Amino acid sequence: MRRERSFPPERQPAAKPRRKASPRPAEGAAQQAEGRAYFLETHDVSRETLARLDRYVALLTEWQRQINLVAPATIGDVWSRHIADSLVLERLLPPFQRCVDLGSGAGLPGLVVAAVRAEQGGIVDLVESNAKKAAFLRAVQRGLGLAGTVHAARIGDCGAALAAADLVTARALAPLPELLAFVAPHIGTSARCFFQKGRSHEQEINQAAAHWRFTMIKHESNVENGSAILEIGDIARR
Repeated sequence: MRRERSFPPERQPAAKPRRKASPRPAEGAAQQAEGRAYFLETHDVSRETLARLDRYVALLTEWQRQINLVAPATIGDVWSRHIADSLVLERLLPPFQRCVDLGSGAGLPGLVVAAVRAEQGGIVDLVESNAKKAAFLRAVQRGLGLAGTVHAARIGDCGAALAAADLVTARALAPLPELLAFVAPHIGTSARCFFQKGRSHEQEINQAAAHWRFTMIKHESNVENGSAILEIGDIARR
């Protein structure tokens, strides 16, 4: 006879947290429309830029049904969360000839930066090793008419692209010590890095400072409490 195993109250196994499901199409569309309306109230963008961002959201929503580009539960919040967050970074970037976005994934912030700066002539290259995500990035570049190259490769194999960059961006990609190790062997002395970091950024800064010398300006983000954008240059090993 098989007995069911019982646990004392203090030894009950913890339930696995449930993942938030994707909103249904109609619900997601309503959330996006609400987020877009609020975005337009709080951000000043040209009609041309808005048209490109609209097309980006449409392609992201379409491709999200086939591959996981963003967390499924956030597709309805694409304007208020992903695009707004990317624009916080874009507003900090000086004029550039070439920007390289590392670990682009869904094109955040790289495609948003490219969409906003399209009239200024800057080129945004995107580095993404996942072939399916790289295909999405190329589709968006074509659909929006954006200049730039998608490098479907690991960051370590993109030294030539990094060497040609004025700016390097990354969003929630890797701890700061790893990011510095990625870029330091390749970027020029005048290149600047803009890394979007979460609440643990102070710890990451301390860990990086133990092995690297660098200059840094910390820009507070108004999208998520405790997050920041780290503007870094003059990187050298200790």
